[in-house]
Amino acid sequence: GNRDKPEKPHFDSRSLIFELDPCNGNGKVCLVYKHAKPVVSPDTEIWFLDRALYWHFLTKTFTAYYRLLITHLGLPEWQYAFTSYGVSPQAKQWFNMYKPITINTALLSEEADSFVNKLDPNKVFKSKNKTPVIKKKPPSQPAGSQKSHTSMTSSKTSSLAGNSSRK
Repeated sequence: GNRDKPEKPHFDSRSLIFELDPCNGNGKVCLVYKHAKPVVSPDTEIWFLDRALYWHFLTKTFTAYYRLLITHLGLPEWQYAFTSYGVSPQAKQWFNMYKPITINTALLSEEADSFVNKLDPNKVFKSKNKTPVIKKKPPSQPAGSQKSHTSMTSSKTSSLAGNSSRK
């Protein structure tokens, strides 16, 4: 069980700890040198120290930490996603607004096929033999009947206008 987790930092001469981010008072992101050697070595790790002074492992390298920071868009309290406490309700609102898939990682692992494209190209691009549609034209009226219809309309309009002026 504990083989996967690295040894937690100590507040004595066994570890050299540098604060990278104060996290607005919600904890501290720390660069930890194990065995008190301040040189670039494979023993450097990035840890999150919460307000209860519990250590939570984040990454083995600063580059990996920086990638996590960018992935989580630097949203407040994103480091708590790597703790047993989880993200606060206020931080969840930020995540749901700006990065909704990140906060629902449990749903992603359970429903891995939910984001898989289930498009069947054989059904979509199936060629159908369409018969050409012939548009029917409305029957044309002789030109004389249209003129008589407009002349009747205009004579009715003029007679109505004349009746209103006589009143």
